[in-house]
Amino acid sequence: MPDFKVVVSDPEVKNVKQLKVKVKAVDSIPSMEGEKENRTLPMAKLSSKLKEQLGLESLLTLQVIKQEGDKKNKIKVHFTVQVDDSAGDYVLISKSAAEKFGSEEFEATAYRTKAFQINIDQNKINLLGLKLGDTFTININGINFKLKITGGSDNTGFAMRADVLGAAKRKIFLAGPPGYKPLEDGERRRKIVRGNMISNEIVQINSMIIR
Repeated sequence: MPDFKVVVSDPEVKNVKQLKVKVKAVDSIPSMEGEKENRTLPMAKLSSKLKEQLGLESLLTLQVIKQEGDKKNKIKVHFTVQVDDSAGDYVLISKSAAEKFGSEEFEATAYRTKAFQINIDQNKINLLGLKLGDTFTININGINFKLKITGGSDNTGFAMRADVLGAAKRKIFLAGPPGYKPLEDGERRRKIVRGNMISNEIVQINSMIIR
């Protein structure tokens, strides 16, 4: 079965603290199994002091903006965090993760991750039959994340709705999202939406971390 694309957001992240940090790729941090298929996140090591300064819990985002002619290319990679005070002032990453930035030593903007996407192997975690509002747990690099399903869309882009029971598509009158965004107050339209149950036709699942 194909992977589900799961978008994970952290509702506790609001006012993000950003810091410029020095990043270095080291041999001692391995590439994580499933990293290339986006089934897991790469790992980053940093000091407890830097983790506290950034207000991190277990996830970190590193961002670099490169100027390419008249355009700016934003490179953003999400990591799980491991404390290692020997890292000093650096954020240490694997050489495979550094390839995404095009350098093994560079400066980046670091901040607590607000949202990330991960592919879930349906042969390992069966989400079929779960509904909007249900929860499930995924493990990323030894860290358990409890996720609440908040939305999703099928392979043709139709959105799931909590007020439509089952997994089938239905055409109903809508006055707002998901599935319809009115241009004027009070406007309603008949739109096709998906029900609240995850089926084989669902390709993206939206979720949020609960604690």
